[in-house]
Amino acid sequence: MLIGKLSQLSGFSRDTIRYYEKIGLITLSVRNRTNGNYRDYPDSVLDTLHTIRNLKELGFTLEEIREIIVRKQIQMLDRGTICRIIEQKIIHLEVQIDKLQLYRHRLEEARAHVVAGDEDNILPVTGVHALAA
Repeated sequence: MLIGKLSQLSGFSRDTIRYYEKIGLITLSVRNRTNGNYRDYPDSVLDTLHTIRNLKELGFTLEEIREIIVRKQIQMLDRGTICRIIEQKIIHLEVQIDKLQLYRHRLEEARAHVVAGDEDNILPVTGVHALAA
């Protein structure tokens, strides 16, 4: 199928599809060219794009998605491996959540200082005199 149809069926823009091909997330052999030198994508590329969409919606990065796709292509993606990849992603997200909660706590403390009239605790005035001069 041509890129326009692939774009329509996958929900990805033509530019995104070309980018994924450029970075190797999807592959197209030389045989998959029409006489007019247009790319003729096989149905397997649509399946790969659906996989990419699903993994992106789960929060995986393009590099993580590449690793998963490569493992699948070389038949090294069994149920245990999939579970380990998901567990690693969950642990990574928990670390991010902890960091975000810490930032929120610090921001709430900063807001309390400002409300109490103690904004100098948050925004020290050192160097202000030099700017005013």
